[in-house]
Amino acid sequence: MNIKSLFYFVSILLLLGLTAIQCSDTNRDDDDITSSDKSTVYAAGREDYKAKYWKNGNPVPLGTGSGSSDATGMAVVGNDVHVAGYEINANGKYVAKYWKNGVATDLTDGSRDAFANDVFISGSDIYIAGQEMKPGETVYAAKYWKNGVAVTLADDAQNVIATGIVVLGSDVYVIGERRMQNWLTPVTCYWKNGQRTDISGQDTTASDQDIIVSGGNIYMMWSVVYNNSGQLQTRYSKNAGNPTLLQDGTPHIGGNAIAVIDNDVYIAGTGINTNNQSFISKYWKNGAPVTVGTDDSFALSLYLSGNDVYVAGYQESQSGSPAVYWKNGKAQQLTNGSGSALIRQIIVQQQ
Repeated sequence: MNIKSLFYFVSILLLLGLTAIQCSDTNRDDDDITSSDKSTVYAAGREDYKAKYWKNGNPVPLGTGSGSSDATGMAVVGNDVHVAGYEINANGKYVAKYWKNGVATDLTDGSRDAFANDVFISGSDIYIAGQEMKPGETVYAAKYWKNGVAVTLADDAQNVIATGIVVLGSDVYVIGERRMQNWLTPVTCYWKNGQRTDISGQDTTASDQDIIVSGGNIYMMWSVVYNNSGQLQTRYSKNAGNPTLLQDGTPHIGGNAIAVIDNDVYIAGTGINTNNQSFISKYWKNGAPVTVGTDDSFALSLYLSGNDVYVAGYQESQSGSPAVYWKNGKAQQLTNGSGSALIRQIIVQQQ
């Protein structure tokens, strides 16, 4: 998952002159979080700038140092919870991190800033996508780690990041973005076994990306800033075919995550409430919009479980931003809202 999401929306709020409103009463209903259908809900993110995940509403701390940390990607296999993210060390450097069942592993040595953004499990292999600052420079090289061993995604671009990763058979797919030194804006791209393909142009600015495997197919989603007002368009593709542009009659569709079930394509993200021009969390099923949150809510992830649609993110309020997920549009608040919190990825397991 892309860590730029939060920073992007903060800047757009200022651009549009929007002010946060007091969120509605979404205090946690423990009966709903435990869930009578015996499902287990995992949500990874952060609270008060400390990485953690929640299991059925119960927090599991991940970031234990004095510096800030964040959980940006998660995979659950059996009873094992795998989380990717970062933590700032004592020297003020960002360290790419991987946690398995809460036990931390440093992916980088902490001498240069680095981030882990997504994790994918293929058999006994653990793949993690991210980026690390180039030696002696202030720009990043995209890479992934396979079982802790780094693989740099070679590119002649000045700045490159990897935001998502999946494996299908023996093929490794990574999605991200890159910018050349003489370019004003980054473009979205993906790599298949290290071979790069650009999928957006320099006339837009890359924003967020996601990549998944479903039914033996590769689905990619990406959003771009397309005008001087900072508004977003979102596209998706199947097996790198011709992209589909999401259109719902509004000027802003900011996709963050994609999921597919029974050939139906769901994309979660943030749109505009046309009544008052505030941001609002939504998902789109085959292009048709469904609003799940209230004003000043932001969707960063989704998960499909049977007939249930889980969307996760955060809700802005006057006192803070609680981490929230919506199950079929009903909000479940995981934090009390007094500080800053969010969910970057949600996964549901049926018992």
